[in-house]
Amino acid sequence: MNWTERISPLRRRRGPGTTTPLRAALALLAVLVAGVATTLAVATPASAATTTICKSSPIPAGYVIIAEGSSASCPYSFPNTWTITTPSTTSTTVMCKASAVPTGYVAIAEGSSASCPYSFPNTWTIRIPPTGSASVMCKASTLPTGFVIIAEGSSASCPYSFPNTWTITKPSTTGITTICSASPIPAGYVVVGTGSSASCPYSFPNTKSIKLP
Repeated sequence: MNWTERISPLRRRRGPGTTTPLRAALALLAVLVAGVATTLAVATPASAATTTICKSSPIPAGYVIIAEGSSASCPYSFPNTWTITTPSTTSTTVMCKASAVPTGYVAIAEGSSASCPYSFPNTWTIRIPPTGSASVMCKASTLPTGFVIIAEGSSASCPYSFPNTWTITKPSTTGITTICSASPIPAGYVVVGTGSSASCPYSFPNTKSIKLP
């Protein structure tokens, strides 16, 4: 009996739907690889936003510190790690004051956390101010580019003596906006008048009317 005659009975016993052991193994491997790829695709966005780094490493651009910790894998004495994250673009984020407030964000409150270094209060609550309405920020924070100050106020959530807040907004692109004289004038706008308001600091006249020419 030759080799072909030996294997022909095996071929005859396999029906149309029968799969060889090799094909079955390859099919199973393909399923497992697909499953792993799917798991990584789902996990990557969540794991990319928050991570822990050694304090010896610089904070990447766009990240803020949300906690400190300790690891035998990092140099220097404990605590020697930072937990960092990318702040929310649609809501608020609580960050340690050990980190700089990112460009475009404002501090709206300070607080305290045992997870952050330094004496209390040692945290900022930050957010991106809305562009379609007025909002309040702590004076301790930097005014974002393109926004103007339209009033000052007071809040126990912000540091320093009262008044310690600014009410800010984006100026109109079609009409006149009245701003406090304490406010910078955005690029492209011109002053068309002055006035007075008890909502703004400094002696009268303490407001400016601005518009696009």
